[in-house]
Amino acid sequence: MKKVVVAMSGGVDSSTAAYLLIKQGMAVEGVFFVLFDNPSNLELAEQTARFLGIKLHIKDLREYFKEKVIKPFFKGYSQGITPNPCIICNRYIKFHVLAKLADLTKAQFIATGHYARISRENDDVFLLKGVDNKKDQSYFLYGIDKSLLNHIVFPLGQYTKDEVKKIAETLNLPSKVAEESLEICFLKEKKYYEMMKAASGPIIEKSTGKTVGQHGGIHLFTIGQRKRIGVSVGYPAYVVQIEPSINAVYIASRKDAYMREFYVDDSNWLCEPAENKFKCEVKIRYAMKPERASITLINNHRLKITFDNPQFAPTPGQSAVFYEGEKVLGGGVITELVQDS
Repeated sequence: MKKVVVAMSGGVDSSTAAYLLIKQGMAVEGVFFVLFDNPSNLELAEQTARFLGIKLHIKDLREYFKEKVIKPFFKGYSQGITPNPCIICNRYIKFHVLAKLADLTKAQFIATGHYARISRENDDVFLLKGVDNKKDQSYFLYGIDKSLLNHIVFPLGQYTKDEVKKIAETLNLPSKVAEESLEICFLKEKKYYEMMKAASGPIIEKSTGKTVGQHGGIHLFTIGQRKRIGVSVGYPAYVVQIEPSINAVYIASRKDAYMREFYVDDSNWLCEPAENKFKCEVKIRYAMKPERASITLINNHRLKITFDNPQFAPTPGQSAVFYEGEKVLGGGVITELVQDS
């Protein structure tokens, strides 16, 4: 009997994933990650583990999570970028800790409740999109260490969200009452910008170079933002550039928020590129359709992305993820925009 360690948050997805692994005939142990004080759903995770008759490990990762995710999150916003904490957590914490626990418990596999798939073809292994296009979470997983792919199982990848909910309700899993996880788990109900203070600075109209107002801190803004700008310039204004060196926010019309080119750093490859320049599909945010682009490798970690058609608001700190059909090739963090391209 193969053994698997599954991350269990107490939510419907991870709880159903654990059940499906048991149904597949695997020996299952769960683990709940304590990432911050007073985590939600711990009790539901414990109830679900008892319901399924499996052991639940509880791993206190608060200090590690604070250093790797929470501090960089707030530092990023203070520097005018928009971090993606879920991607950082998956890349540097969740899957590595699961792998270590699998070693300790003599488990061959690790699993989560992500909507994605693993494909094993001959001697290679690939990360694929989940079958539910509305819920596919492969975007958040490009940063996984390729060496771990052969040990990962995604039980929900073949299901839609509605099917998973139905399974949980039919089984009467304790987690069926769990609320959907928050976009940024450690903030709970708070807004990140309400937890930060920063110096005010100019809001500049990009086309004229004129200062048209003052802002309360660059952490309040992200590229493509329309709300809470607080100035009137006679047309719908969008944030198109944030310049930390002068603490300035630049605004312009919506069409000026569309860009074709930008640079990506800190890249991770799940399928090594065969050439220094190639075409593929790229997503620059989770909830978008992949669009065709050219990828140019500058060095081992830095890339230039050129979309066939300009895309709305590529945002420093967010990730660009590369696809070939259903297959995730890799990705990296957007660091520099090529303005007026």
